[in-house]
Amino acid sequence: MPFMLFINVVLPVFLIVFTGYLLQKKYPLDSHALTTVSLYILSPALVFSALTKHPVSAELTGDLTLFMVLYTVVLLVLGCLSCRVGGISRESRRAFYLATSMMNIGNFGLPLAYFAYGDSGLKVSVLIFVLFNIPLGTLAIIIAQGEKTALKDAIINMLKIPIFHAVVLAFGLQAIDIQPPSFLLRACDLLGQGAIPLMLVILGMQLARTRIEASFRFLGLASLLRLVIAPIIAWLLTGLLGIDGLPRNVIVLQTSTPAAVLPLLYSIRFNSRPDLVASAILVTTLLSAITLTILLYVLQ
Repeated sequence: MPFMLFINVVLPVFLIVFTGYLLQKKYPLDSHALTTVSLYILSPALVFSALTKHPVSAELTGDLTLFMVLYTVVLLVLGCLSCRVGGISRESRRAFYLATSMMNIGNFGLPLAYFAYGDSGLKVSVLIFVLFNIPLGTLAIIIAQGEKTALKDAIINMLKIPIFHAVVLAFGLQAIDIQPPSFLLRACDLLGQGAIPLMLVILGMQLARTRIEASFRFLGLASLLRLVIAPIIAWLLTGLLGIDGLPRNVIVLQTSTPAAVLPLLYSIRFNSRPDLVASAILVTTLLSAITLTILLYVLQ
């Protein structure tokens, strides 16, 4: 039943997000320190632990990489068409691309996949998180800045993120068939357990500082593309690539999450209408309680 899926899978995610929201409202905090802890300690530990305990095949990695490229290209093309047909102004288009092509695969997607499919789902979702994180982070900088010359610097900056190093280390050890010592795995596993709840708390804190300052047309088109059309695209592409079973369900679910928070930081830095991006994040996150519940029911 859809209602039980909402209670057992979606509601726990939103409850943790809500605790972060209440915390920020009651005790206004600078989330920078928490974000740093998540980005540089907990998330790399989660990635390393998941990829080490549950090795993934080279075939699945290749399929996911190809899916990521095709999915992103299709979304950008549809985003461009939506702006033209929907009459989105030129100054707002970069914000629209950021809000629709970048999904919240980390803060939202990882816990959602874990609650829905357990450790098996988490293994696939971590790989998706890793494969999408660096390319989409780089693309977010390019779109926000609006200059192709930013590509080199954007790639360099993204490669400095510890999550990338954790992936290289995990895959490297797997390639030479070396098992990390148990004390290291236990430490990473314990640290990684804190990553998912902290991600959701940080998301709630960020939403508490957000105000809706975008037009109904902008938010309507962005929500339609991110929450309704994107799942259909993901389903069709996974079928085209021959991805089925649990990996297909996790991919479709995780890439159908609301607009990501990371592009907001870049839109603020490069002044590409952060008010519109923030509004889209808030609205799509709230609406996703409905769309993700329906999607989970369909994926059963």
